[in-house]
Amino acid sequence: MKRITVYILMVSLILMFASLVAWILKYPTFAIMSSNLGLLILAITYIWENRKNLIKE
Repeated sequence: MKRITVYILMVSLILMFASLVAWILKYPTFAIMSSNLGLLILAITYIWENRKNLIKE
């Protein structure tokens, strides 16, 4: 894995953890927004890293 990919994945996992903390502290709007952003970043990174394997003829 490239170094930038690892950094992006770490940011998305931090967002997921922040979502959990926000949910515990009763901030549901921030929890949902950070969770969705973290999931979006994970999905985009996964698709970008595996784009050559996804498109086969």
